[in-house]
Amino acid sequence: MLLLLSSLNGLCNQVLAQEAPIKFGKLEAREAAALLASPTPDSAAAEVLCDFGQSTIQGKSEGFELRFERTARLLIRRPAGYEHATVRVLLYHDPKEGRREEIQLLKGFTYNLTGATLSKEPLRTEAVFSRKVDERLDEYAFTLPNVREGSILEFTYVVRSPFLFNLQDWQFQQDIPVRWSEYRTIIPSFYRYKELSRTYWPFTINETGTKAYSTTYREPRPTGYGMTAVTQDNYYNITTMAITRRWAIKELPAFRAEPFITTRRDYLSRVDFELERIQFDPQHDPQFVVGSWAEIEKQLLEDEKFGQYLKATTSLSTNAAALRSLPALTERAQAVRQLVLQQVAYTSTPAYLVRPGNTARRIVEQRQGNAAEVNLLLIAALRAAGLEAQPLLLSTRQHGQIQTELPLVSQFNYVVAYVALPDNQELLLDATDASLPPTLLPEHCLNAQGRLLGPAGRWVNLMNTASHLLYIRAQLTASTQGELRGTIRQEYAGYAASEHRRPLPELRQQWQKEHPDWHISKAEMSAPDVAHPVMLELTATLPGAEAEATTLYLRPLQHLLMAANPFRHAERSYPVDFATVQRVECVTDLTLPAGYKVAELPTDMQLVLPDGGGRFLFSISQPTAHTLALVGRLHLLKTHYSAAEYSAIRELYAKAVAKFAEPIVLQQQ
Repeated sequence: MLLLLSSLNGLCNQVLAQEAPIKFGKLEAREAAALLASPTPDSAAAEVLCDFGQSTIQGKSEGFELRFERTARLLIRRPAGYEHATVRVLLYHDPKEGRREEIQLLKGFTYNLTGATLSKEPLRTEAVFSRKVDERLDEYAFTLPNVREGSILEFTYVVRSPFLFNLQDWQFQQDIPVRWSEYRTIIPSFYRYKELSRTYWPFTINETGTKAYSTTYREPRPTGYGMTAVTQDNYYNITTMAITRRWAIKELPAFRAEPFITTRRDYLSRVDFELERIQFDPQHDPQFVVGSWAEIEKQLLEDEKFGQYLKATTSLSTNAAALRSLPALTERAQAVRQLVLQQVAYTSTPAYLVRPGNTARRIVEQRQGNAAEVNLLLIAALRAAGLEAQPLLLSTRQHGQIQTELPLVSQFNYVVAYVALPDNQELLLDATDASLPPTLLPEHCLNAQGRLLGPAGRWVNLMNTASHLLYIRAQLTASTQGELRGTIRQEYAGYAASEHRRPLPELRQQWQKEHPDWHISKAEMSAPDVAHPVMLELTATLPGAEAEATTLYLRPLQHLLMAANPFRHAERSYPVDFATVQRVECVTDLTLPAGYKVAELPTDMQLVLPDGGGRFLFSISQPTAHTLALVGRLHLLKTHYSAAEYSAIRELYAKAVAKFAEPIVLQQQ
């Protein structure tokens, strides 16, 4: 045992012997000059020179607490970076027990170098502010003084927390470049945390070790009069081993929002923690804090803001019971959904729990509710109609991806209805969006998979096979000045239909914004019901030159489809995540002006992405001496593309844009 402890301590010394990467208040003029002389990545307005944090568990009165220390140093290059002089810290509190996290030992300096002299101005007390964010969170903000171009900012603080479940997470990447970000933890063996790290950049350091750990905590001992006397406190000393962890990443670029992602939290380099279990005595079973999915489901189904809400009887469930006469189960389920859509409006608030005090009857009477209140009513109504319906929890795209290996209900923020049908068929229903057909969940719900509750609890795929389809059919005539005039019919199908199911003035205005060079003289639309596409028919003109030209250069598909590649950057570190399959098609008949003939046509092109991931097709033909037929199709057949596949998608779009930009050359006869 002594040999084992010796070797473990040796390993710990190797892991934690390194000094902190930054010493607060120890910046010299020579070091500041060197920092100012070094270039900033991407010419950013500011950069993080070093961000260092460490968390430990230590004894306190009546138990233990978490202690989190953070020290950081930043460099401001331009006025656009001044906003980083304000730092915000979120602190948790329990409104029932009155316990709260506290920020302590807050200090800061602003360094400014003038010639060879380095000034050092401290953080002022009046520059520290606090505000209540919600019932459980407060925000402390402080602003460092006298910030100008070339300022070096430095701050440090400690957060003491009585909530051992709230081990501080750490975010390595920020909206500005980070030269060095490091986080360390020391966790005694009787606490076990589940660690979830996510990064698209390799860890410079990722080490685990052990070390001897001891702490003392105080436990008040009541006197015979029921009072507590400080002098009679019991002091306990605990000695055990601790697990040490150290992560660091260097030279992190600024996080750059890319098109077609879920939410930034899914892509930022970070490490998160959840308290899994507590075990002080190895002779007794551990206390599990993070339970199983089955335990979470059981708790939810017993919760008055979830499962008990499903049991209430309302006029809605009474009306739904009358639909039992419909023999086709799918038709019956869709009729129940329509009933809910007609009687309860959605407040555009995602939620998986009913608001406190909002009974099912009250929601029906008020005729509006959040996502949980609407869709739990839907589930209750489906059951009243004789259907086998269960809640399905999910996380919307803006809320983030679910870690299926971590049983935490906080990962969810939405609930829909799951209906089991014969022959292992299933139906997912949502009653918050009347613009969608019954078979489609809202696009913001299409986020990998959701958790089905009830006896058959399991993960359910949320991705729908329906596409986002834009189909354009244009009949255009060219003039001797190069003007294009004619009719353009746009058909929005699948998820595109829901997006464009709006009044004609709004739809016309949106099309005009997307095609500013066209002049619309007439606009009509057709949107019979949610089962059919939205049709927009325009009579429009694309102006040409002022005078007749002997040679005309026409690019009709460029003006109808796309003139720019949505993937602007040459490289991308994150996956491309579409909610739905993307399809764009354009068929155009072009009538040539009298007295002109074709001098040159773009060549046909057909491209296919690897593994059937997508394709692009362009073709042009001349059915008669006076007409041309053009076809352009761009299909992306997957919803998720890895970063390694990004260059192929970008190249596909680039070639499509370039092909649409190739002119049809007409020559006067």
